[in-house]
Amino acid sequence: SVEEITDAATAGSGIELINQDVVKLQPSDLHARRIVVHLESAHAIFHSTNSRLRTRTTVMEGLLAFVVFGPRANGTINGLPVRPGMLLAADSTSEACLVVGQDCWESMTFLLPPQLVSEHLAARQRESEFCFPRGVEILQADPAKVDQLFDWGKRLTATAARQPEIFDAH
Repeated sequence: SVEEITDAATAGSGIELINQDVVKLQPSDLHARRIVVHLESAHAIFHSTNSRLRTRTTVMEGLLAFVVFGPRANGTINGLPVRPGMLLAADSTSEACLVVGQDCWESMTFLLPPQLVSEHLAARQRESEFCFPRGVEILQADPAKVDQLFDWGKRLTATAARQPEIFDAH
């Protein structure tokens, strides 16, 4: 689904995967976009905006969120500076307070059931290398690989927006 958002008051409606309250922090017109791609057992969400915003966001029960940021993203999450190359993880019991800086904001959120993550780690015999997030956490990761993940997610959601039938068939 593709949603063009021009009213902060309605920005959190129409999406069941996250709860989001949005407040605009500057008087200019809001131009935001959200693209949601539902995969077999995971979801990818692309967000972009041109305006300074403050959001309070929680993840739907039973999902983990992994968030990466675009090359010009600036702002804070729970008071910590956001930057490209940063990988953030959150469980469904936590609330993230995000303040979006000026200019062009882009982020990718990947929502996965914890069981799926556990199964993939077990298949690779890497269960001991990953601790599930408790709250909102910044994960240690190679910034170049995190940027590649953002680029891949953006390509995935852009393709889904242009050709949704590809994702409907499988």
